[in-house]
Amino acid sequence: MTSHRPALSLVLAAALALLAACDKPSEGVVRNGVRFPADTEITTALAANFATDPNTAQARTLLATLGGEKGQLDYSVRDVVARNGTFEAHYDVGLRLGQAGAESLHKLYAGMVPQAERPQLAGQDLAAHERWLAAQAQALEKADPAQAQALRSTVETMGKCYRGAKAGERVPLMEGLVVSLAPSRNGWYAEKIASPGTVLRCLPV
Repeated sequence: MTSHRPALSLVLAAALALLAACDKPSEGVVRNGVRFPADTEITTALAANFATDPNTAQARTLLATLGGEKGQLDYSVRDVVARNGTFEAHYDVGLRLGQAGAESLHKLYAGMVPQAERPQLAGQDLAAHERWLAAQAQALEKADPAQAQALRSTVETMGKCYRGAKAGERVPLMEGLVVSLAPSRNGWYAEKIASPGTVLRCLPV
């Protein structure tokens, strides 16, 4: 009778290797005796901070408009630095769209038109809202040139970012963000750090 033990050993070895590979990311990286938090731990802390911080309420509303019901923030960790018992994570954030980008623009611009003026528009589609915004920028040119330019920049930037984007695609929101991470009883506590290197990508000006 042929023995199946060698084959079984190979199967077990392969399974253990697979489990080790799956567990490794959650364990983080060890450098010079310091165990750094894994990317999954960092992004979990960032998501918890964003969801519960009262100061992000307006941002959550905006991203719900742009991303749709199935939209999700997509974090990308660049580097992690140890700082006397805490860690400093450098990261970028994007938005994984739950709807077509054109729909995102439509919802955003519709919300920018005052309720009283909506019946006066030639239509309620994206093009009609863009025409209204262009007219608003023109009207503001003399009284407030800076605001007029900001409105034009918003329409131009948002159009480039979202118009051709499909549901499921990632749209970059901000780059060069920094957060402080401290160990807590429930995991990691995230606290944002202001950074001069932060760059806005696909957000209203």
